Amino acid sequence: MLSILVVVLTLLSRFDYLNILGASVVISDSMEPTIRRWDMVIYVNTNFTVGDVVVYCVTPSHCIVHRVVDFLHLNTVNGYKTMVTAKGDNVNITDSPVEIEKVRGKVLFTFPRELWIPLLVAVTSYILYGLARIPYVGPSYVFVLCVWLLLVVSVYAAVPRLITPTPVVEPVLNLAGVYLDQASCTVNICYTGTLLPTSVKVNVNGALAEVVSISWREVVVRPDPRLLQGAFEGRRPLLVEVEAELNYVGRLYGRYKLLVGGANPELSVINGVLLVRNPNCFPIAVDVAVRYLVNSTWAWSNSTLIVEGASDAVIEPPEDAKYVYVYVYWFNQGEKRWVGLSVKTG
Repeated sequence: MLSILVVVLTLLSRFDYLNILGASVVISDSMEPTIRRWDMVIYVNTNFTVGDVVVYCVTPSHCIVHRVVDFLHLNTVNGYKTMVTAKGDNVNITDSPVEIEKVRGKVLFTFPRELWIPLLVAVTSYILYGLARIPYVGPSYVFVLCVWLLLVVSVYAAVPRLITPTPVVEPVLNLAGVYLDQASCTVNICYTGTLLPTSVKVNVNGALAEVVSISWREVVVRPDPRLLQGAFEGRRPLLVEVEAELNYVGRLYGRYKLLVGGANPELSVINGVLLVRNPNCFPIAVDVAVRYLVNSTWAWSNSTLIVEGASDAVIEPPEDAKYVYVYVYWFNQGEKRWVGLSVKTG
């Protein structure tokens, strides 16, 4: 009775009417030594992950027992589908991805060929012998029945069944925006779509940038702060070049231009000292001209300072100067700006 129940459930599973559990015989050596040729596996319709051995059926009579190596997410005309990629332990080539619905179940038990084949022969022989002993059946009808069953199975296995292909839309990943995050001093490249960029390489103005994180929606990189400084001061857009794999099913090449905005330096005088504060995350260059009076003579001093991101620079006038005036110059978006301040008045 148990064997009949397994056969019935296997047929229902193969035709996708009631997929609970089933059995399948391996007829190749692609899974050796884990599963040998002519071993029988019992599969159950349950959750599976990468590394599990599963049974998937291309047609009701053509099923494959292989190990799961990856999951893919594709956009088809029928909506988003999850695809499963499997591979035999004894082969170097992966199978073509199949829809997850074609996976009938995960293999839980394996019966070696030395066990189930003799048992099947014994049970079949016992049944046929019992039929042959029935007076109104006889050996001749049993022989005809065996030939008929063999013919039906052979024809069923030999006639190919049509496989309905699912049209697949070319994977698309659209750019949603590129912006500079001043809080982390990173360039965020945002996308829309369901493909995950992997193995990302980003160049900013030809220089390789550090990849901070990769997610379904954005790639975050940290470029050289000097590049941000040049783009801010000269209004020269950054050229961001992205090269990435997409879920291992395609590649992305993108070239984007990014204008870098920022704030002007904050100037203040505290106790006769000029404080230059840079509120940006990247450095800026400031030219400082100091005019001061010493011994009844006016003099000038000029210097250039690089104020690092989110830091301060202090400019101290000569100690014996009575009057000190400071003029600070910097560039913002290609425009030269300046501020004059009185630091010391007698």
